[in-house]
Amino acid sequence: MHCPKCNSNKIVKNGRTHYGTQRFKCQKCGRQFVESPTRQPINHSKRELIDKLLLERLSKAAITRVTGVSLRWLQYYVNQKYY
Repeated sequence: MHCPKCNSNKIVKNGRTHYGTQRFKCQKCGRQFVESPTRQPINHSKRELIDKLLLERLSKAAITRVTGVSLRWLQYYVNQKYY
């Protein structure tokens, strides 16, 4: 196993996430990570779709249903983009 940030192999166990997944820590850079994350970043094409839906003045609930993102993430994205 290698660190996703610095690609070092000096990895130690570092507790568990609140979901119960084993957490690891890189001794070189200090990055904490899980071995196989289930949540992935929102890709560029989905962000473009969200931008178009926001311009169409759809509700946040409708956008979350169409795109599959969480309401919390969408609110964070809107605040970051427009404020």
